[in-house]
Formats: sequence, C-alpha cells, structure tokens
Amino acid sequence: MSENPATRPAAGSPAQGPLRHVRFGWQLFRLLANNIRTRGRWGGMKPARTVLHVLSVVALSLGIGVAASPTAKADAAVENLMVPSAAMGRDIPITFRAGGPHAVFLLDAFNAGDPVSNWVTGGGAMTTVAGKGISVVAPAGGAWSMYTDWEQDSSKQWETFLSNELPNWLAANKGLAPGGHGIVGAAQGGTAALAMAEFHPDRFRYAASFSGFLTPSATTLNGAITEGMSRFGGVDARNMWGPAQLGRWKWHDPDAHVQLLVDNNTRLWVFSPATVTCSDPAAMIGYCDQAQGSNRSFFTHYTSNGGRNGHFDIPVSGQHDWSSWGPQLAAMSGDLAAAIR
Repeated sequence: MSENPATRPAAGSPAQGPLRHVRFGWQLFRLLANNIRTRGRWGGMKPARTVLHVLSVVALSLGIGVAASPTAKADAAVENLMVPSAAMGRDIPITFRAGGPHAVFLLDAFNAGDPVSNWVTGGGAMTTVAGKGISVVAPAGGAWSMYTDWEQDSSKQWETFLSNELPNWLAANKGLAPGGHGIVGAAQGGTAALAMAEFHPDRFRYAASFSGFLTPSATTLNGAITEGMSRFGGVDARNMWGPAQLGRWKWHDPDAHVQLLVDNNTRLWVFSPATVTCSDPAAMIGYCDQAQGSNRSFFTHYTSNGGRNGHFDIPVSGQHDWSSWGPQLAAMSGDLAAAIR
C-alpha cells in the first residue's frame, strides 16, 4: 500500500523516527518469518508455530497489522474455563464453545488429556461440531477414572461433577439449559456416557460410545480394566467399585441397566470397529481386542429388550483410536444436533 504524499511527514520531522522503526520492524518480521518457513525452526530451539506467534506479538507492538488466519477466526468463540467441583475439591478445566442452549459433553479415552481434552487436540471436536446449533463441552483431567464416583478416592467424583455440578454451572454462567444434552465418549468415556444417560435421563437424552467397554462387570472385562488401569495409569481399580467379585461393578454396568435406555427412548450411537488393533494402547489400556465383543453383546441385549432408537456400527475396518473416533464424531454430528438442538 502506497503512502499518501499529503499526509507523509517531511524529512527530519519528529514522525520520521517512529516511522523508520516501524519499517525496520516490518523488514525484520518478514526476514525472520521467511527464515522460519524455509528452515522449519529458528536456531534449532522452538517450533515455527511458536516463533511465528511471538513475531506476531512483536509486530503488533510495533503497530504492524497482522491479518487473522481463518483458523483463528474459527476458534474465536472457544473458551478455556475452570469450573469448580466441590465434590472433587478442585477446579476442572473445560474447553467450551457456545452454540446453543443444549450441548454435547465429550468424555476422553483412558489416557485423558490434561489440561486440554484429547477431543480438542486429537479429535478436532471444536471444529467438527461448529455451526450445528449446539454447544460443546470438553472436560479435561479425567484419566484412568472411568468418569465415575470412586468409593475410596474423593479426588475422582466424576459422575457427581458431570451430572450435577457442571450442568448447573453452565446453566448459571453460560445460559445453557439444565438438561436435554448429549454425552459422547471414547473407550472409558463411552462406558460412562451410556451409564450417565441411564442414570441421569433428565440431563442427557443422547448418548454415544466409541470403542467403549459396555459390559464392564463381565469377568473378562473387569479383569482387563483392573489390570490395564494399574499398568498404564498406576491406579487400583478396587478403590473404584470395590473388588469385582463383590458385585458392585454391576451397579455401574451400562449393559446391566440397558432397559433404562429402552424405557427412556434415549437416542444411542454406538461405534466399535471389528478389528483388534489401535495405535495408542494407553487410550484403550492395552485391551483394544476386547471392545468389539463387548459392543456386540450390548447390541444383542439392547435389541432383545425392545430397543429401537439406536445406531450401531461395527465396521470391519478402522482402529480403536483417534483415527476413527474423530471422523466418527463428524459422521454422527448431524444426528446428534437434530436430537438435542
């Protein structure tokens, strides 16, 4: 853009000094930016994206206009919240995007992200669900928890938080409806999503599970969950629902309470590849091979009990990881929005 001669300061005037600094700053900005583009990093120390962010801040401080990228514009409505949980005695990080009075709550796999949900960093959820007329709520920090209330660990009271504290806070502070939401989860999050919809139908009228363990009280699965959570997360699952042989695992088993989903006509979306592989074993606590059998059993039980409001997909291809879960959220998003919007 050329300067207007009528407004250009005369040579040697006081305005000439600042203008010279701005021109120099702009030349430095372009030089460094070009260097980053060609070499990929600056001085072998920091990623180019980080340095470009720093350069943008420098540019703005010099008065240089920096155009916002399409990604930045798309992410303008995304907020990082800290929501208090009296039950757990701490604030829980939440990534939130407003889009309507009803929301989808997204629950992570076993190795849940902290301080940002893996649905945000790995599943692309904030972009996928944008423009659907619903809000997005992605809690972080729920690793190795099954998103349940632990009997012997007060720091893990996730059912209370997700079914009570969080929706109440969002209703009071973000204008969301108190109920009628959707809840979606991968792996441990899928188990919890269906259980949450069973026990809290006033809060959640839509539930989806991707590669969830839907029969956790079954002997093969309760042993796998106990061993896997200990091996990958260093936690003792006996502190969750007690030893499996005492029977309290059934109290939290989505399959054991499937009739509640049928009676409430809860909309379901259940996805689990028929394969036995995954690229991130920690996300599935090393038991990727257990998901498809558990999902088949749940499907049989649901339909035999009269369930007719579910979408079930057990494809022959795909893996139990974000390469499948992210695209599946996109495939489901229209159905989800139509049900809860």
